[in-house]
Amino acid sequence: MKFDFTALTRLMSDYVLPAIGICAWLFFGFWLAAFLARMLYSLLSRKVGADMARTIARFVKYLIWFFFGVSLVQCVGMDVRAVLGAAGVAGVAIGFASQTSLSNLISGMFLLLEHPFKVGDWIEVDDVSGYVHSVELLSTYIRTFDNRLIRIPNETVSKSKLTNFTKYAIRRLDLDIRVSCKEDARKVMRIFREVVIANPACFNEPEPLIVFKGFGDASLDFLLAVWTDRNEMQSTRTSLMQDIKERFDREGIELPYERLATVEERAKVGTGGEKRS
Repeated sequence: MKFDFTALTRLMSDYVLPAIGICAWLFFGFWLAAFLARMLYSLLSRKVGADMARTIARFVKYLIWFFFGVSLVQCVGMDVRAVLGAAGVAGVAIGFASQTSLSNLISGMFLLLEHPFKVGDWIEVDDVSGYVHSVELLSTYIRTFDNRLIRIPNETVSKSKLTNFTKYAIRRLDLDIRVSCKEDARKVMRIFREVVIANPACFNEPEPLIVFKGFGDASLDFLLAVWTDRNEMQSTRTSLMQDIKERFDREGIELPYERLATVEERAKVGTGGEKRS
């Protein structure tokens, strides 16, 4: 049987070589888009922020893909206008079918423009608190303090009340402290002031706030508010509480244990632990 080289040559020229060219063109387009996106991200991340730079880089990458796709359609001899028209009709149909995704996309763009938070910030939104892991076009990902990753749609983020705990360099730490009713309120406030001055984590400016709030059931109620570095909130709280407890012990300041004792006595009476008169 005689081998037909003409048919093989025609097969190579009509199908194999164009297929190889298409694959090479697609590979080059994907590589070029990824390379330019990385370069653009590295140039813009310090100027406009990592989130905005990432979004711009992705937009540029998708735009390059689009141009390479259009050029590929032209190379294979298809009518570009007909393809774009069909894509437009399909896009409208998909848009009506996925209105939630479109709303999340628009909300994500507004979040990136408004920039209420950035990656690494500690935020609270929709009863979820944690660090921002990433801000995507459709969703925002939050890493909770127990190391869980939670996805929140951008529409929910934009509509909900959002608290950014790390927006500013310093934060105010509020401590509600109660002491026994028999204690001298002026003495207690003086102790608070001395403890705050002696604690290196507490700032003198802005000035600490010490307020005698009033009388509880069996206590004097105070508010101690100090300013500290946002990254030292928990350690400052712990050190302040330890210092206050040590000073109270040295000065003989009593905490309102009488209230706890009254609750225990009532519990015993209610369960028959004591005889009623």
